[in-house]
Amino acid sequence: MLDSGLALALSRRIFGYARLDAALKVLERVGPLMEWVPPPGAVITDSPVFFAMEAEFEALREGRRAALDLPGLRLAPDESPPFSVSVLHDPETERFHLFASSDRGALDVERQFARERREARLLADQAAAAGRLIREQAALYYDIVESANDLVFRLSPKLRVTFVNACACALLREDERLLLGRSIDDALGLSPPEESWRGLLAPGQHASFEQELKLQDGASVWIWWSVHWIGDKSGPGEFQALGRDITDLRLLRLEAARGADESRRAAVMRERLRIAHDLHDTLVQSLVALAPQLRLIRKVAGADASPRLLEELTHADNAVREGLSRARAALADLRGQTIETQGLGAALEALAARFAARSGVHALAEIDQSARAISGEAADTLYRIAEEALRNVELHANARSVVLRLSRNSSGALILVVADDGQGFDPAAVEFGHFGLIGMREQAELVGAAFHLRAQQGVGVRIEVEVPEAT
Repeated sequence: MLDSGLALALSRRIFGYARLDAALKVLERVGPLMEWVPPPGAVITDSPVFFAMEAEFEALREGRRAALDLPGLRLAPDESPPFSVSVLHDPETERFHLFASSDRGALDVERQFARERREARLLADQAAAAGRLIREQAALYYDIVESANDLVFRLSPKLRVTFVNACACALLREDERLLLGRSIDDALGLSPPEESWRGLLAPGQHASFEQELKLQDGASVWIWWSVHWIGDKSGPGEFQALGRDITDLRLLRLEAARGADESRRAAVMRERLRIAHDLHDTLVQSLVALAPQLRLIRKVAGADASPRLLEELTHADNAVREGLSRARAALADLRGQTIETQGLGAALEALAARFAARSGVHALAEIDQSARAISGEAADTLYRIAEEALRNVELHANARSVVLRLSRNSSGALILVVADDGQGFDPAAVEFGHFGLIGMREQAELVGAAFHLRAQQGVGVRIEVEVPEAT
């Protein structure tokens, strides 16, 4: 009779037992764990566990082996846990004893291995999917970059070309192999230091700017660059530069600016004409009506009038004539007829002539031919400054002569000079707001011009205004 604990272990497949005779025939088998053993009377080597293992049993019989151990066996993997089998030989009875025990540790190891194999397969599948995605994205990136109409460069932290797309090669008319490894300044043909990228970029920084490129055929194109740093500021990384041809856009901007300037000038002209009409209908008409009234008063007074009255009437008549002349000149200036139709040169010559006739000071206008036809906002400003400067000469300089000079320098800037030989003044002793100097300087600054004053007591005054690249 089996012990109850032993019977429980046998029933729970914890262990099993079987006996064989000398001919390897099964004598008995005990426990469900031994169901794989053939029934009594059958030969043990007919079982799948000991199939074709007669030599091992013979080694046990002859004492060449102490035991025959078979660990980690599984006959029905979906139904039962793995087990181990040990076979011993009893030389006294010439019988073999089989002991089987459930190998639950092997089951845990097997499960762990299975889980690790599943995880490894999952990681391999994920890595393969990530690799495919990276390859697809890389192919898409290169397809977009190569087919793009924009210039694309990739640059090392030292601004050397590591990648350039076909559009950039076509614009620069360079082979890709000749561009790789060169500095971006050299690749783009940038020579002046102010055009260099080195002063614009540093690792970790982004920048966008417009730049003019000179092509091999002598043509110029304007490129808008957007440069981004890809990577950590302190770690490895590179610059990616995207360039877009904005030459046509800049032309449109210039056309728009020119149109806006023309519209502004037209608005100013309309306002001038309105003011001119108002002055003509009021001030000029009043002066015109006053002149015959003065002549009538002189006639009525007759020869018996006092010399003082006749003298005052003469002064009044001269004042009316002078006022009418100045009013008509002012109307002409408001209409801007001379500048708009004949250019700044002719307007300055007319201004000098009127000044000489009015003041008696010899006035000379020296006009460079290249600057004669200038018009627009800069021309209007220079005219107003010259007008104010001559007014100062008339009121304060006590000069014998004055020169108006209009010219261009080697860089294309427009230069206006008004110089007199009058009594001059000491700039340190006179407030700058005197003589309308602040107004002239402010007018110059409005058009981006530089205003220079040189004055000395007893020598005269020289005013110079420089407008950069005036057209």
